[in-house]
Amino acid sequence: MNNENKINQQSTEDNRPIIFFNNNNNSVKEKNEDETIQDLKNKNEHPNILYYLTTCIIAVLMYSFCAWGTNVAFTEIMDLELPLVILFTIILTSCVIQGYSKISYSLYLIISCIMFFITPSYTFFFATALTSNIVINYIKRIFYNENDYGHVDTGKSKNKIIKYFSRMKYYVLLSLVLFIIFLILGYFYASIFQPIVLPSVQGLNEGVQQGTVQLETISLFINNFSVAMNMILGGLYFSTTTLYLLLFNALVIGYVGCTTDLVYFLSFTLPHGIIELFAIILAGGAGFRVTHAIFILISGITIKKENRSDKFVEHVEICCKMLIDVLVMIVIIAILLLVAAYIEANLTIPIGKGLYEMVYLPKPI
Repeated sequence: MNNENKINQQSTEDNRPIIFFNNNNNSVKEKNEDETIQDLKNKNEHPNILYYLTTCIIAVLMYSFCAWGTNVAFTEIMDLELPLVILFTIILTSCVIQGYSKISYSLYLIISCIMFFITPSYTFFFATALTSNIVINYIKRIFYNENDYGHVDTGKSKNKIIKYFSRMKYYVLLSLVLFIIFLILGYFYASIFQPIVLPSVQGLNEGVQQGTVQLETISLFINNFSVAMNMILGGLYFSTTTLYLLLFNALVIGYVGCTTDLVYFLSFTLPHGIIELFAIILAGGAGFRVTHAIFILISGITIKKENRSDKFVEHVEICCKMLIDVLVMIVIIAILLLVAAYIEANLTIPIGKGLYEMVYLPKPI
């Protein structure tokens, strides 16, 4: 059964219009149930110049951030490096628009790996272009998610857990992709990002040695949960704080993993780190969800219709439901961080010693 039949079957139950974001004019429009979400996508599958502009801006900002990490002045990268970044981004964006996203992503990834062994600095040209397009791709998936509240509910057969996962998955995937990319950059380009992350790493080590940072369950939980809440509340500032904390934590982990013995690092990080990092990634996704809810609320204010008040109330309702999803995520994050804090305070050291000794101690003959 196609989407149109599904929507027509529900027309007697749910007369709410479909609310969506249009790429052509970046505005929120309304449609009746007789037009399917697939029709909606088909009308917007040819992005205008704003699509190119957005990917280029993200690539330039990312490359400028990396250059800032090396203390290079912005004026020094404007003559050659930034134009090349824009050029490679436009080429990749054009390939994606033509429908060659998978092969172009794979090609850029292969070129980035090859360039790392030839001229490591040039890897950023392709890595920033690839990252910007992946980010835009997930943002589009977020706005066109048919299972979200902004669309007519077509998944009533699903249980609540599956529905919740369907609504939140693209936020979490966007957070995960950004975290992995900057973790890899922090590992392979530790010297570049050292001025950014080294003061924080040194401060943490000094805090542990001086006793100001206590390895106890409650103190560890409070510290990690405060970081997660700052990431979530950063969504109120259009995810600027969310992005900073997410990328900064990824760079710190990548840097520490590169500058210390890898086996030692993994042995004393994995027991609690997997749960803790998963919670941080969820916090990043929750922060993006908050920003999306704000966009929905703002779009309700700008609707120019005779029944403007009714539409605004509807947008407020959707915004509140999205924030309830965030509250559920906060509970999940709190549980994960509490478990991670307990493991870190009581089990990480003995487990880490056992793992480390398994690798390095000589086996008896």
